[in-house]
Amino acid sequence: MENVCMRMCILYSMYATYIDNNCEVTLCATQLVTNIAKNTRLDTVNNDAKINSWQLWLLEDCVRRLWDAQCMSEHANCDVITHLVGSIMSLMTSSVMEERVNGLNTLAAIALDEQVLSDIVNSMIVGKVAVLLKDPSIEVRVVAAGALRNISAGGSDDVVEAMVQQEVLTPLAELLQEYREVWTPVTTDLGEATARDIDPMTNTFVHATHLLWNLCECSDEALSVFNQEGLVHILLRHIDPSTWGHTLTLAVAECLLCVSENNPTVASAILPSADSLVTFVSRPADSAVDLRFATTIAGVLLNINYCTTSGNNFQLVLKILSTVLETDTLSLVNRYAGDPMSTAGSKPSITPQDLEHLILAQQLALEILSNICCPEDEEDWDSCENISSDGEAENGCTENPMDLEGARDVLSPEVLEGITHFKLFEKTLNKINYPNDDDVQHLQSMKYGPSLLNKLSSLRIRSLLCVQNLTSMLSLSDIGGTELMYSTWVNLGIKIFQNSCTDSGLLEATTGAMRAIMDRLSQDKCEKLAAITQEDLKLIFEAGVVCSVASVRANLARMVGTLGCLIVTQNTEESLNSGTAFTVLSAATEYLLKVAAHDGELWVSAEALDVIIDLYSDDKTDKLAHNTHLVDRLKGIQPQFKSKHHQQKKKLGEHRALVLTVRDNLVAFIKYKSPRAAKYGKSP
Repeated sequence: MENVCMRMCILYSMYATYIDNNCEVTLCATQLVTNIAKNTRLDTVNNDAKINSWQLWLLEDCVRRLWDAQCMSEHANCDVITHLVGSIMSLMTSSVMEERVNGLNTLAAIALDEQVLSDIVNSMIVGKVAVLLKDPSIEVRVVAAGALRNISAGGSDDVVEAMVQQEVLTPLAELLQEYREVWTPVTTDLGEATARDIDPMTNTFVHATHLLWNLCECSDEALSVFNQEGLVHILLRHIDPSTWGHTLTLAVAECLLCVSENNPTVASAILPSADSLVTFVSRPADSAVDLRFATTIAGVLLNINYCTTSGNNFQLVLKILSTVLETDTLSLVNRYAGDPMSTAGSKPSITPQDLEHLILAQQLALEILSNICCPEDEEDWDSCENISSDGEAENGCTENPMDLEGARDVLSPEVLEGITHFKLFEKTLNKINYPNDDDVQHLQSMKYGPSLLNKLSSLRIRSLLCVQNLTSMLSLSDIGGTELMYSTWVNLGIKIFQNSCTDSGLLEATTGAMRAIMDRLSQDKCEKLAAITQEDLKLIFEAGVVCSVASVRANLARMVGTLGCLIVTQNTEESLNSGTAFTVLSAATEYLLKVAAHDGELWVSAEALDVIIDLYSDDKTDKLAHNTHLVDRLKGIQPQFKSKHHQQKKKLGEHRALVLTVRDNLVAFIKYKSPRAAKYGKSP
C-alpha cells in the first residue's frame, strides 16, 4: 500500500509540474485521469474506486506522453485523448489476457465522461474493441461489451451512428448468436446485480443486450441487422425472470420495447409468445423491479397491437399502470433521505436501487399512458404537405386550435372508462411534485441522492407532458373540476416563473401543461380565469419575451391569446374598452405585438400574429383595435415578417405551414380590420 501511495504522489507531482507549465492543457487531462482513478471497475452498479498497479502504469504513461508532447493549449483535449487512447490500444493488443482486460476497463471508465465520447469514437478505437467481442477469453468479451455499452449509452445519435459505421454490429450479432445454445446462469440474482467475475457469461449477455438496445434506438441500420439476424428470438429465450434473473430479463424487455415499436417483423415474431408475456403483467408484483419489468412488458404488448382496447388484456395494462403510479415515490425518497440507517452503514428500510426501479417504472408508465391517449395521426398532416417546388404552398393549410370535443372522440369508451376508473389523471398529477429545497440539498450530499434527483426531474417532466395530453382528452369533471385545474395552473406558473426556472425541458413541459389546462378552462368558461388582472399576467409577459426557449415563448403567446379570447366572449363591446377587461387586453395586445415584431424565431412571431388575428376576429373588438393602434402596428410588422420569411423559408421545417398561413392571413386581416377600426377615429 505504501508503494502505491508513493507512486500516486509521484504521479500527481508530475501533474502539478505540468499544470504550472500549461494549466489549460491539464484541465481536461486532470479530469480524465480523475475519472480513470475513480472508475476502475466496469461493473456499472458497483463501481469500486480501487487503484491497481496496471492503472497507475497507464496514468504515468499518459502523463509522460503529455509531458513529452508539450501540447498546444488549443489542441489539449484532442491530444489528451490521442495519447490516452494510444496507451489503451497498447494494452488492448497485448497477447496477455489481463492486459487486454485492463485496457478495456480503462476505456469503459473514461467513456463515462460524455464530453470525450466524440473524441473516443473519432479515434477509430470502437472497431478494434468490437473485434474483442469474439476474443477467446470470456473475461475480455465481458469488458469489451461493457466498454462499448458505456460509449453507446452516453453518446449522441452521431456517436452511435459512428459506432455502427465502425463495424460494431457484425461481431455483436455473432456474440449474441452464441446464446442460442442451451446455457445456465450461475445465479438468477433475483434483482441484485451479479458481479462480473462470478458470472461473466450472464454479464456479457446483459452488456451486449444494452449495447444492442442503444444502437437500435438511434440507428436504422442497426434495427435492420436486428431483423435480418433474427435476434428477437434470442431475446425471447431469455425473458423469464425466474430462470434468468431480473438484471438480464429487464435488459431483454427494454430492448424488446425499443425494437418492437413500428416494426412488423419483430411484432410477428413476438406474437406467438404474447400469451406467456401477458402472465408477467397479470401476476402480482413482489418488488420494485417486478413492477418495472411488468410495465416494460405491457409496453411491448401494446407495441405489437396485442392488447386491443376492447379486450381484457388492455384492462390488465391499465391496471399495471395504475399500480405503478399509485406509489408515492416522493415520500419514499424523502424517507430514504431521512433514514439514519441509509448513511450509517446498515441496510436502509428502502434501498436506492428500489427507488430507481420505481421511478423508472413510473416514467415508462406515463409514457405508455400518453401514447394510449394520443395515437399517431395516420394522415401525417397530408393536407399540409402539398408544397410546390418554389417553396410556397399550393393550397392554404391552416392550423386551427385543438377541438377539445373532437379530441375526446378519438378515445374509445373503454379507454375513457379505464382512465377514470383507475384515476390515472389524479395519479399523473401527483407525479408533478418534487422535493423541497431543504430535501434537495440533503439528497445532493448523499451517495445516491443526485442520481435519484435526476430521475425525479425526468419523472416530473413526463408527468407534465402526460397531464397536457390527458387534459385535452378528458372532461373537466374527469380531471378534477374547475377549482383544481385553476389552482394547478396558478401553482405551475408560480413554480417556474417566481423561482426563475432555467431548466429548458421543465419550462417547455410546464408551459405546455399550462396551455392545455387554460384551453380546457377557457372552453368551460372559467370565471376565475376571465377575472385575471394585468398584475397576475406580469410574470408571463416578462417570460414570454426573455425566455431563451422558443417553444416556451410560443406556449405563453398562445396562453395569452386564449385568455384574451375568453375575456372577449364574456364581455360586451362597451366593457371591453373600459375597466379591467380593457387593461388586460391592452397589455396582452402590447405583449403579443412585441413578440410578433422582435422575437428571434420567425415561427414564434407567427404564433403571436396568429393569436392576434384570432383575438381580434370578433367584430366587437373594432374599437379596442382602434384604441390599441393595432392596424398601424401590424402594417409596420408585415414587411419585416415577409422579409424574414424570404430569408428563413428553407429553415422553417415543421413550422412552415403555420408561417405561410399567417403570412397570407395577415394581409387579409389588415384589409378587413382597417376600415372597421378607422371609423372610431373619425370626428363626430
